[in-house]
Amino acid sequence: MDKQGLLLCARYSVAPNFFGYCGPDKNPSLIDHLKEQIADKEVTSILTEFETLYQYLIFIATENKIPDPFNKRVVEAYWLGNSLLHKASNFDYIALLNEKLSLEKKTGMKKFHTIKRKVLSNHFYPHHSFHVFNIFKRTGHNPSSHTLETMDACRIAFGKIKDQNFRLRQDYGGQAKLKTVTVETKPLSFFQNKLSFGKPILKELKIDYKGKSFLHNLKVGDWVSFHWGFVCDILTVQQVRNLNYYTQKSIEYFNSPL
Repeated sequence: MDKQGLLLCARYSVAPNFFGYCGPDKNPSLIDHLKEQIADKEVTSILTEFETLYQYLIFIATENKIPDPFNKRVVEAYWLGNSLLHKASNFDYIALLNEKLSLEKKTGMKKFHTIKRKVLSNHFYPHHSFHVFNIFKRTGHNPSSHTLETMDACRIAFGKIKDQNFRLRQDYGGQAKLKTVTVETKPLSFFQNKLSFGKPILKELKIDYKGKSFLHNLKVGDWVSFHWGFVCDILTVQQVRNLNYYTQKSIEYFNSPL
């Protein structure tokens, strides 16, 4: 069991779980484990109940002959992107969508065969953003179609911290506690039936889950990733490049003809 991989996966899974979009109703436990940096069987059990996430991790691991789906490189490939995504078979991916994720049943035969035809005729990367932009159905407990707003919230986005916002909390001895950060980021834009990155905006992000946070030492100038309005992690420059690259590839795939 790769403990670093488990904790990394939990960082990116906790926000949609907080809202009840994906995974089991065990968000307080997930946050406590992240806060204490404890990766154990309970975390593993919680994350395996994220149906779409877990099947993608198994798929990426299997395609790369890696036995542990929570291997850190596998987890990073799915959420941020790395070279492991380049070994994905189009035919194996169709099997994943149909046999493991029951996509034909969820979307209908016509929609599924359109997706299947496009996947088999184009190169793709099984990145989180690919599923968000190109499968057209929200994952987890919400089977409705994505909108531009939900695609933007559901993808893993990134930005540079421009400001920190504190508040005084009596339960912290009257000390200032970081509540949110403001980042400069590029939102998704949709114009003339094409998806793209829009112009940079300032966006306020949460780091606090009902008084609990697992993020420390955030500072102005840091690059961070975020998911459903919550900061996930501090990124290296290479991770920013990877996330930008594979998100752009998913956008290009969205814009490609059927």
